[in-house]
Order: sequence, then structure tokens, then C-alpha cells
Amino acid sequence: MRCALVSDTGMERTNNEDSAVADLELGLFIVADGMGGHAAGEVASRIAVDTTLASMRARSRPARVRDEAELLLQAVHDANAAVVREASERGTHGMGTTLSAVCLRKRAAVIANVGDSRVYLISRKGLAQLTVDHTLVAQMVEHGVLTREAARTHADKHVLTMAVGTLGLLEPQILYAKVPAGGRLLLCSDGLHDLLPEDEIESLAKLPDIDEAAHALVARANARGGFDNVTVLLVEP
Repeated sequence: MRCALVSDTGMERTNNEDSAVADLELGLFIVADGMGGHAAGEVASRIAVDTTLASMRARSRPARVRDEAELLLQAVHDANAAVVREASERGTHGMGTTLSAVCLRKRAAVIANVGDSRVYLISRKGLAQLTVDHTLVAQMVEHGVLTREAARTHADKHVLTMAVGTLGLLEPQILYAKVPAGGRLLLCSDGLHDLLPEDEIESLAKLPDIDEAAHALVARANARGGFDNVTVLLVEP
């Protein structure tokens, strides 16, 4: 298994509110994009990543992939509770984060997602977005109110309908994927997919050297304006 992780502040921000981790031994890969301002987003994303990782490390890895999905789901709920607790102690309103996590066993992936960071599958067939964005605009596209093209420039495209750190009901998306031979998984924050069209993401993500591919994706996002923090995590079984 190989991976490459690159996280950058971007061209306009002064701090990086993205957090990420790649644990090859555990086969766990996470990207989180914090929100809340005044460094609260940075804290929220770091707590979410660290708590998810600690929760998965603390439990024995089950034999069945479906049982592993239950562990990952519980880890996300643990992360949510940890961020809620931190926000309460700080008295910080609106502190939260997205969270995209992948547990990879050989070529079988269990994926958990909250918010609008994304997990893509890159294969010979092209680029496929596996996760669903938990945003107001994504709901409008789903219901036929907006086209995907119009959604890219909509004023409310960053309004989340779900985030880690919320007091209400949290229902992470849980899904399964098979990574074909020669395929890769791409986890990224919206600092990447907001600025690059999917054909360009696919082209760069397929560069033979996985480290070169990750750096090229971040560099291209920055070249297009780098209006946000950008994090790229490529994984190859």
C-alpha cells in the first residue's frame, strides 16, 4: 500500500483549518476541513481526526468488513462528541468540521463521510465521486432544482447540512467500495474540487508517481487562485 498526503494553506488564507492523517499500518486515511473561525476550525478538524484515529486504534480489527463499518461509524460519533465537548468548553458557536475517512483492507474500502470533503475512485474507467456532499446545493441538485454545472458557482454551495460537531442527529454516509488493480482513492477537501474540474483532477491524479500526483493537484489548485486551504490524500492498495 502506498499513499501521498499534501496539505497547503493556499494563496489567501493565513492558517490551515484542514487536518489529515494516513496510517498505513491500520489502513486508515482521513481528511477533515474545519469551520468556525478564530482558529476554531483548525481545532475542530484536528480533534475530529485525532479522535477518529484513536477510536479505531483502541478497538480490535474485526474479521468482517461490515463489522469494520460499525467501528468506523462509532469512531465518527466519538469524534462528533469530542468536538461538541471542546466547543462547549470554549464557548465557541459554530465550531465544526467535515470528515471523510477510509478504512482500506487489501482492495476493500469502507468509507464514512460527513460534510463536503470528498472521496473519489480513480481507475481505468475514469474518476468517480463516491461520497455525497452534505450541502444545501447538493440537495437542490438531487431534487432537480439545480444542475451540477449551476451548483459549482451557486452562492450557497458551502452551506453544510451536516457537520461533525453538531448537537443534532448525525447520520454519516457509510459506503463500501472495491479498488481495482491499478486504481487509487483520492480524499480531498473542497479547496481542491471547488477549483478544479473533474477531468483535470483525474488527469493529475493518474500521474504514475503518487507523490508527484498529490503535489501536482495542490499546485494546480493554488495556480487557479488557491482561495481556500487544500488537502489531497492519494491512496493506492
